[in-house]
Amino acid sequence: MNPDAFVKRGFALILGGMVAVSAYFQASGVSHLIAYQIAGDGVASAPLVTERVEAPLSEDPAPTAAPILERNPFDSTTGPLVPPPDAAPAGSADLAHLDPYLAPPCDTGRVVLIAVSEDPEWSFAAFESEGGRTALGRRGGEIGGRKVEGIAWDRVWMTSGGTRCQMQLGKKGGEGGKKEPEPQAAAPAPPRATYRTGGRSDVPPEIASRMQRVSDTEIDIDRSAAEKIFAQPEIVTQTSAAIPEMRDNQVVGLKMTIKPGSVLESFGLQSGDLVRSVNSIDLTDPQKAMLAYSRMRSDKSLSVVVERDGRPLRLRVNIR
Repeated sequence: MNPDAFVKRGFALILGGMVAVSAYFQASGVSHLIAYQIAGDGVASAPLVTERVEAPLSEDPAPTAAPILERNPFDSTTGPLVPPPDAAPAGSADLAHLDPYLAPPCDTGRVVLIAVSEDPEWSFAAFESEGGRTALGRRGGEIGGRKVEGIAWDRVWMTSGGTRCQMQLGKKGGEGGKKEPEPQAAAPAPPRATYRTGGRSDVPPEIASRMQRVSDTEIDIDRSAAEKIFAQPEIVTQTSAAIPEMRDNQVVGLKMTIKPGSVLESFGLQSGDLVRSVNSIDLTDPQKAMLAYSRMRSDKSLSVVVERDGRPLRLRVNIR
């Protein structure tokens, strides 16, 4: 059948169907709108609750873990985990108000060498344990379970567990402290070895007799004599001093002050010398200075580079 002829014959029927469908959807939309309006009016007419409803206050305290910590049911040995009021943490006792010179002597160890400087970071000391081993430490470091609190020219203060003790130079643990020595008759001065030509020597005879000058910049020393110097560091510390030399805000070495006739002068050093290095270790920071000292005792020779009158000079000490 020709579509055009069908449309022409059934035009009225098609138009009526379209009008009926449109009327159905329009009626359905209007009914939904009226129903929504009626429901909204019903909700609007209900009273609104605007006041905040608070739960009744309970007289019971807020939950806390304090009873568990105080009772510590997990460990019957440790006891409560909560420290008592005004209790200071372990190891944090305030020692500032106590005179450090009245501190008791440390029970173990011995200080065998002290190098003190105006800069506390450049002060360090050599400690000898009961087994004879030597370790170097400076302020803030730990030696034998104790912390180095301070270093003076003749003693070192150590702290451990909130207590302080002191070690005097050359004295074993258990000795020292503020105890004044009993007055004794002055002992006659020991004989001095005439090591320097035309001058008096402060080098003990048992050491001076085991040293032999090779040249102005080189000397031979017997191993036993070197060991005596390490065992009695006051032979060096009481006759010399070393101060860090700063140039352009950097340490370039140690400026020496040396007493005439001392051991270091016998080695060829002079007051005013700037020690730059020992056995190729530059003395530019405390760690390197401590490393150089720690190796001296085992090395077979010492090669010391100094600056004298603005010129470099190498000194050599052969340990036989």
